[in-house]
Amino acid sequence: MARSPRLIDKILARHFDDHGHFWLIPKGDEDFQIAVQMVSNDPENRRFLIDQPKEIPLRHIKASGRIRVQAMIDQLVSWFYVDNLKERIEGNERYFEIPYPDQIDRLQRRNVFRVRLSPDVIGVVEFFQPTMSTLFVGRIDDLSASGCAVALCPDQAVALDVGVRLPSVKLAIDGFANLSVNLVIRNQRIVSQREWIIGAEFVDLGPAGVTAARSHSHASATLSALIPLVRRDCQDSTH
Repeated sequence: MARSPRLIDKILARHFDDHGHFWLIPKGDEDFQIAVQMVSNDPENRRFLIDQPKEIPLRHIKASGRIRVQAMIDQLVSWFYVDNLKERIEGNERYFEIPYPDQIDRLQRRNVFRVRLSPDVIGVVEFFQPTMSTLFVGRIDDLSASGCAVALCPDQAVALDVGVRLPSVKLAIDGFANLSVNLVIRNQRIVSQREWIIGAEFVDLGPAGVTAARSHSHASATLSALIPLVRRDCQDSTH
Protein backbone atom coordinates (compact mmCIF):
# COMPACT_ATOMS: atom_id res chain seq x y z
CA MET A 1 0.00 0.00 0.00
CA ALA A 2 1.30 3.47 -0.91
CA ARG A 3 0.24 6.39 1.32
CA SER A 4 3.11 8.83 0.99
CA PRO A 5 2.12 11.71 -1.35
CA ARG A 6 5.63 11.71 -2.79
CA LEU A 7 5.44 7.98 -3.57
CA ILE A 8 1.98 8.33 -5.12
CA ASP A 9 3.33 11.19 -7.28
CA LYS A 10 6.16 8.95 -8.51
CA ILE A 11 3.86 5.98 -9.19
CA LEU A 12 1.46 8.03 -11.32
CA ALA A 13 4.28 9.89 -13.08
CA ARG A 14 5.90 6.58 -14.11
CA HIS A 15 2.57 5.27 -15.38
CA PHE A 16 2.04 8.39 -17.47
CA ASP A 17 5.60 8.23 -18.86
CA ASP A 18 4.92 4.59 -19.84
CA HIS A 19 1.77 5.68 -21.76
CA GLY A 20 -0.23 3.56 -19.34
CA HIS A 21 -3.92 2.84 -19.21
CA PHE A 22 -6.37 2.18 -16.39
CA TRP A 23 -9.28 -0.21 -16.00
CA LEU A 24 -12.50 1.34 -14.72
CA ILE A 25 -14.37 -1.26 -12.63
CA PRO A 26 -17.69 -0.42 -10.93
CA LYS A 27 -17.76 -1.64 -7.32
CA GLY A 28 -20.16 -4.56 -7.04
CA ASP A 29 -20.02 -5.21 -10.79
CA GLU A 30 -16.47 -6.50 -11.17
CA ASP A 31 -17.35 -8.48 -14.31
CA PHE A 32 -17.55 -5.13 -16.11
CA GLN A 33 -14.12 -3.69 -16.90
CA ILE A 34 -13.24 -1.07 -19.48
CA ALA A 35 -9.71 0.08 -20.33
CA VAL A 36 -9.00 3.79 -20.88
CA GLN A 37 -5.81 5.69 -21.66
CA MET A 38 -4.10 8.08 -19.26
CA VAL A 39 -3.78 11.18 -21.45
CA SER A 40 -2.27 13.83 -19.13
CA ASN A 41 -0.79 14.23 -15.68
CA ASP A 42 -0.82 17.37 -13.51
CA PRO A 43 1.27 16.67 -10.38
CA GLU A 44 1.20 20.32 -9.32
CA ASN A 45 -2.60 20.21 -8.94
CA ARG A 46 -2.55 16.46 -8.09
CA ARG A 47 -4.88 15.24 -10.80
CA PHE A 48 -4.75 13.47 -14.15
CA LEU A 49 -7.00 12.95 -17.15
CA ILE A 50 -8.18 9.71 -18.73
CA ASP A 51 -10.06 9.13 -21.95
CA GLN A 52 -13.77 8.46 -21.79
CA PRO A 53 -14.87 5.06 -23.12
CA LYS A 54 -17.31 4.69 -25.98
CA GLU A 55 -21.01 5.42 -25.61
CA ILE A 56 -22.41 2.14 -24.26
CA PRO A 57 -19.74 1.46 -21.58
CA LEU A 58 -19.71 5.20 -20.83
CA ARG A 59 -23.39 5.09 -19.86
CA HIS A 60 -22.72 2.14 -17.57
CA ILE A 61 -19.78 3.89 -15.90
CA LYS A 62 -21.73 7.11 -15.38
CA ALA A 63 -24.63 5.17 -13.85
CA SER A 64 -22.32 3.40 -11.42
CA GLY A 65 -21.43 4.82 -8.03
CA ARG A 66 -18.02 3.93 -6.67
CA ILE A 67 -15.43 3.12 -9.34
CA ARG A 68 -12.25 1.12 -8.88
CA VAL A 69 -9.40 2.64 -10.92
CA GLN A 70 -6.83 -0.09 -11.54
CA ALA A 71 -3.61 -0.55 -13.51
CA MET A 72 -0.45 -2.62 -13.74
CA ILE A 73 2.35 -0.33 -12.53
CA ASP A 74 5.89 -1.55 -11.82
CA GLN A 75 4.64 -5.13 -12.28
CA LEU A 76 2.18 -4.60 -9.42
CA VAL A 77 -1.59 -4.57 -9.60
CA SER A 78 -2.33 -1.05 -8.32
CA TRP A 79 -5.75 0.41 -7.55
CA PHE A 80 -7.79 3.04 -5.74
CA TYR A 81 -11.43 4.15 -5.67
CA VAL A 82 -13.25 7.28 -6.77
CA ASP A 83 -16.86 8.12 -5.85
CA ASN A 84 -17.63 10.50 -8.68
CA LEU A 85 -16.00 10.81 -12.08
CA LYS A 86 -15.70 14.49 -12.95
CA GLU A 87 -16.12 15.19 -16.65
CA ARG A 88 -13.78 17.64 -18.33
CA ILE A 89 -14.38 19.05 -21.83
CA GLU A 90 -11.58 20.49 -23.95
CA GLY A 91 -12.87 21.57 -27.36
CA ASN A 92 -14.49 18.51 -28.92
CA GLU A 93 -12.72 16.12 -26.58
CA ARG A 94 -14.23 14.72 -23.38
CA TYR A 95 -12.22 13.28 -20.52
CA PHE A 96 -12.60 12.21 -16.92
CA GLU A 97 -10.54 14.18 -14.38
CA ILE A 98 -9.24 11.97 -11.58
CA PRO A 99 -7.81 13.48 -8.37
CA TYR A 100 -4.73 11.87 -6.89
CA PRO A 101 -5.83 9.36 -4.25
CA ASP A 102 -4.82 9.43 -0.59
CA GLN A 103 -3.56 5.87 -0.96
CA ILE A 104 -2.90 3.28 -3.67
CA ASP A 105 -3.29 -0.40 -2.85
CA ARG A 106 -0.71 -2.61 -4.53
CA LEU A 107 -0.46 -6.36 -4.95
CA GLN A 108 2.18 -8.57 -6.49
CA ARG A 109 0.78 -10.27 -9.56
CA ARG A 110 1.28 -14.01 -9.72
CA ASN A 111 4.07 -14.85 -12.12
CA VAL A 112 3.15 -16.82 -15.21
CA PHE A 113 5.37 -18.42 -17.79
CA ARG A 114 5.41 -16.55 -21.09
CA VAL A 115 6.57 -18.81 -23.89
CA ARG A 116 7.92 -17.51 -27.17
CA LEU A 117 6.91 -19.93 -29.92
CA SER A 118 9.75 -21.37 -31.98
CA PRO A 119 9.53 -21.48 -35.80
CA ASP A 120 8.75 -25.21 -35.54
CA VAL A 121 5.58 -24.55 -33.51
CA ILE A 122 2.86 -23.00 -35.68
CA GLY A 123 0.37 -20.89 -33.75
CA VAL A 124 -2.35 -18.68 -35.23
CA VAL A 125 -5.38 -16.69 -34.11
CA GLU A 126 -8.40 -15.98 -36.31
CA PHE A 127 -10.66 -13.04 -35.48
CA PHE A 128 -13.11 -10.64 -37.06
CA GLN A 129 -11.80 -7.09 -37.39
CA PRO A 130 -14.26 -5.05 -35.29
CA THR A 131 -14.95 -2.21 -37.74
CA MET A 132 -14.98 -4.09 -41.05
CA SER A 133 -16.26 -7.56 -40.02
CA THR A 134 -13.35 -9.02 -41.99
CA LEU A 135 -11.73 -12.29 -40.91
CA PHE A 136 -8.03 -11.81 -40.17
CA VAL A 137 -5.35 -14.34 -39.25
CA GLY A 138 -2.40 -13.43 -37.04
CA ARG A 139 0.68 -15.32 -35.91
CA ILE A 140 1.07 -16.11 -32.19
CA ASP A 141 4.39 -14.60 -31.12
CA ASP A 142 4.26 -15.71 -27.49
CA LEU A 143 1.80 -17.28 -25.09
CA SER A 144 1.07 -17.50 -21.37
CA ALA A 145 -1.81 -18.79 -19.28
CA SER A 146 -3.14 -15.22 -19.07
CA GLY A 147 -2.68 -13.93 -22.61
CA CYS A 148 -0.77 -13.89 -25.85
CA ALA A 149 1.07 -11.61 -28.25
CA VAL A 150 -0.07 -11.66 -31.87
CA ALA A 151 1.94 -10.48 -34.88
CA LEU A 152 -0.14 -8.68 -37.51
CA CYS A 153 0.31 -6.59 -40.63
CA PRO A 154 -0.29 -2.87 -39.94
CA ASP A 155 -3.56 -2.82 -41.90
CA GLN A 156 -4.84 -5.73 -39.79
CA ALA A 157 -4.13 -3.79 -36.59
CA VAL A 158 -6.49 -0.94 -37.54
CA ALA A 159 -9.06 -0.31 -34.78
CA LEU A 160 -7.36 -2.78 -32.40
CA ASP A 161 -6.93 -0.07 -29.76
CA VAL A 162 -6.23 -0.71 -26.09
CA GLY A 163 -9.42 -1.96 -24.45
CA VAL A 164 -11.03 -3.36 -27.60
CA ARG A 165 -12.64 -6.76 -26.97
CA LEU A 166 -12.55 -9.59 -29.48
CA PRO A 167 -15.06 -12.36 -28.75
CA SER A 168 -14.86 -15.94 -30.03
CA VAL A 169 -11.29 -15.76 -31.30
CA LYS A 170 -9.99 -19.05 -32.68
CA LEU A 171 -6.60 -19.91 -31.18
CA ALA A 172 -4.81 -22.85 -32.77
CA ILE A 173 -1.37 -24.26 -31.96
CA ASP A 174 -0.37 -27.10 -34.23
CA GLY A 175 -0.31 -30.35 -32.29
CA PHE A 176 -1.39 -28.75 -29.01
CA ALA A 177 -4.73 -26.92 -29.04
CA ASN A 178 -7.65 -25.61 -31.05
CA LEU A 179 -9.70 -23.29 -28.81
CA SER A 180 -12.23 -20.48 -28.89
CA VAL A 181 -11.21 -17.69 -26.50
CA ASN A 182 -12.24 -14.12 -25.70
CA LEU A 183 -9.53 -11.45 -25.89
CA VAL A 184 -9.13 -7.84 -24.80
CA ILE A 185 -6.35 -5.73 -26.32
CA ARG A 186 -3.90 -4.50 -23.67
CA ASN A 187 -1.01 -2.97 -25.66
CA GLN A 188 0.47 -2.42 -29.11
CA ARG A 189 4.01 -2.04 -30.37
CA ILE A 190 5.42 -1.46 -33.86
CA VAL A 191 8.16 -3.95 -34.68
CA SER A 192 8.72 -2.81 -38.26
CA GLN A 193 6.88 -1.20 -41.15
CA ARG A 194 5.50 -4.63 -41.97
CA GLU A 195 4.67 -5.99 -38.52
CA TRP A 196 2.88 -4.89 -35.35
CA ILE A 197 2.66 -6.91 -32.14
CA ILE A 198 -0.65 -6.80 -30.29
CA GLY A 199 -0.68 -7.85 -26.62
CA ALA A 200 -3.99 -9.43 -25.59
CA GLU A 201 -5.40 -10.88 -22.38
CA PHE A 202 -7.69 -13.91 -22.17
CA VAL A 203 -10.95 -12.80 -20.55
CA ASP A 204 -14.45 -13.97 -19.82
CA LEU A 205 -16.66 -11.31 -21.36
CA GLY A 206 -19.36 -11.74 -18.73
CA PRO A 207 -22.81 -13.31 -18.54
CA ALA A 208 -23.14 -14.74 -22.05
CA GLY A 209 -24.87 -17.94 -21.00
CA VAL A 210 -23.94 -21.22 -19.37
CA THR A 211 -22.49 -22.68 -22.55
CA ALA A 212 -20.14 -19.72 -23.01
CA ALA A 213 -19.07 -19.87 -19.36
CA ARG A 214 -18.33 -23.58 -19.59
CA SER A 215 -16.44 -23.01 -22.84
CA HIS A 216 -14.34 -20.28 -21.22
CA SER A 217 -13.55 -22.45 -18.17
CA HIS A 218 -12.51 -25.29 -20.49
CA ALA A 219 -10.29 -22.92 -22.47
CA SER A 220 -8.65 -21.55 -19.31
CA ALA A 221 -7.93 -25.03 -17.98
CA THR A 222 -6.57 -26.13 -21.35
CA LEU A 223 -4.31 -23.08 -21.62
CA SER A 224 -2.92 -23.60 -18.10
CA ALA A 225 -2.07 -27.19 -18.96
CA LEU A 226 -0.77 -26.20 -22.39
CA ILE A 227 1.98 -23.77 -21.34
CA PRO A 228 4.44 -26.33 -19.87
CA LEU A 229 4.00 -28.53 -22.95
CA VAL A 230 4.65 -25.74 -25.43
CA ARG A 231 7.50 -24.44 -23.28
CA ARG A 232 9.18 -27.85 -23.27
CA ASP A 233 8.67 -28.35 -27.01
CA CYS A 234 10.10 -24.89 -27.80
CA GLN A 235 13.13 -25.57 -25.58
CA ASP A 236 13.69 -28.96 -27.22
CA SER A 237 13.52 -27.45 -30.72
CA THR A 238 16.34 -25.00 -29.90
CA HIS A 239 18.79 -27.73 -28.82
